[in-house]
Amino acid sequence: MKYAIVYSSKTGNTAALADRLHDILPHEHCVYFGDTSHYSPDLGADLIFAGFWTDKGSCDDRTRVFLKNLQNTKIALFGTAGYAAPDYIHSILKQAEANIPVNNTVLTGFVCQGKMQPAVADKFAAMLEKDPEDAKGKLLRDTYQEGLSHPNEEDFANFKKWAEGFIH
Repeated sequence: MKYAIVYSSKTGNTAALADRLHDILPHEHCVYFGDTSHYSPDLGADLIFAGFWTDKGSCDDRTRVFLKNLQNTKIALFGTAGYAAPDYIHSILKQAEANIPVNNTVLTGFVCQGKMQPAVADKFAAMLEKDPEDAKGKLLRDTYQEGLSHPNEEDFANFKKWAEGFIH
């Protein structure tokens, strides 16, 4: 099976997952490893691991465009999100899958929590300055703080278990 690891990473979280995936899978079957903008369908991957960072509850714009152009292939999505509640993770994967044309086969995906940009913390702090008792602001601040340690070793172990399911 020939595969490609194609990803977009804004903060380095998804790139860290992509690097781990590249380490886990047999290199001799890898036809491409890198950014979404340089992948070509002519490389003949049987399976594309498409990595993304979460933007507004789905994959980022670069990944969205990439996914919409895929034809007749197997796709396994992976990514990172600032918030990692199971229902939200499921929703992110469904939103990302909605960009994939129906003539493709979508396989099980993986998303874990990742660090957010520092500017996001400033936004949450501003919310709490206006109203120190704002429950949503407190939750977002705490989520930001929790994300600073992700992806962590537990995330990487779960990712490895997911990735090994594709090795035959």
